[in-house]
Amino acid sequence: MLRNWVKTMPSNHADTANRIFQEQKAHCAQAIFSAYGEQLSLGKVDSDTCMKIASAFSGGIARTGNVCGALTGALMALGLKYDDAEKADEAAVKLLDEFKSLNRSIICRELINHDLITDEDIKQAFAKGSFDNCPKFVEDVTVILDRLL
Repeated sequence: MLRNWVKTMPSNHADTANRIFQEQKAHCAQAIFSAYGEQLSLGKVDSDTCMKIASAFSGGIARTGNVCGALTGALMALGLKYDDAEKADEAAVKLLDEFKSLNRSIICRELINHDLITDEDIKQAFAKGSFDNCPKFVEDVTVILDRLL
């Protein structure tokens, strides 16, 4: 379905995703999905729409501390890539397994060692530097996702 998409994708998704993450103050899911979404959708979804679609996935899905936002952004990108749910699932399992082998978990609260349920939790997480490894998680996801795509 995605004719020649490789030729049009940016050469360094890690840089693109981390730039979105840092400069636009996006969270992990937004950074990943925005870095891939427009081109994987063949222009049917723009970057602003990608940001909106991914907005509820921060902090491990609505700040519940569940699956890392970088991974949920990548799972959405895989959904754009594959028409076949079975192929999407196969790629998703590979993504999750590889990420877990690199980072010991796919769960946000375990990766950052902090809960994010309340506003006070978030303030404490920023104060403790709990999000300092998030750019690495974003980069890890882009490396794996580039290989899977």
